[in-house]
Amino acid sequence: MEAQDGGGRERVPSGGRIVVGFDGTSSAWRALDWAAARAVERGAALDVVHAVDTRLGAAVFGPRFDIITTAEEELAEARGHVHALAPTVPAVFRSLEGPPSAALLAASTGARLLVVGTDKRAGDDGSRIGSLPGRLASRAECTVAVIPDRAPVERNVVVVGLDGSVESLSAVAFAVEEAGWLHARIDAVHAWDVPEVFQRALDAGRPVDPEYLARVERVIPDALAQVTGARGAAITPVVVRDNPAKALIERATGAAALVVGTRGRGRLLAGMLGSVSHDVLQKLPCPVFVCPQPYDIGRSPTTADEREGEG
Repeated sequence: MEAQDGGGRERVPSGGRIVVGFDGTSSAWRALDWAAARAVERGAALDVVHAVDTRLGAAVFGPRFDIITTAEEELAEARGHVHALAPTVPAVFRSLEGPPSAALLAASTGARLLVVGTDKRAGDDGSRIGSLPGRLASRAECTVAVIPDRAPVERNVVVVGLDGSVESLSAVAFAVEEAGWLHARIDAVHAWDVPEVFQRALDAGRPVDPEYLARVERVIPDALAQVTGARGAAITPVVVRDNPAKALIERATGAAALVVGTRGRGRLLAGMLGSVSHDVLQKLPCPVFVCPQPYDIGRSPTTADEREGEG
């Protein structure tokens, strides 16, 4: 069940491969438009994947329901749309049988980016986005981008969350590259707080150890020193005492992007980004990128200006 154009997947452009989860819904169309524009800008290829869960389709609509034909028709429509929108972008359109999470995780192996959409509007406190984006973000080998509905960019800034973990270093490296393409500045945010179990001591007036505060202040500069591309980038360090998810959501509202790691294992706030990535995906203040640990922190980022120079 695989449809291909442009010579299939043998030749991957320098911008890598962007996998897009597509199911014909309005949120999938928005994700597809977003990914196509990114592929044009960054010289990437598109791999548009429609997951076909035949067992679920039969359970809901009966054994005669032809979910495969429906998927192929939706992919054909997507193919025509992408070719009209981005005719120079190499694109593959294919259906894969199985649950969406399993199909997209398999398709994203070796990809630069996995993109999914949601009907949730940026900053909306209403309906939750469902389990798929979070499942993909926690298990994918590549960075996952979750695109909300209606996320106007009010400030050309990329916000990145840090907690001192290896995963947050990957987030910084990705944020630096993203900001280079967008000609944006970076807000590097480290939010900290005293564990709740010690709140009684704070209420009694016991001060926080200055050495602990010094370690808190070192999280951002220590992280930036380990990421090659961060040298010379326009980065504003932001250290706040607040709930980490709340601080990132507030800072990223109206931003061009928010970048977080998959989970935190820092000694100061072990496990922070695990819960933070989940919380920001539920709030979605802007397009959110969740980066896995393997993102190359030692690679100098390619910017839009450098790509133009190569041409």
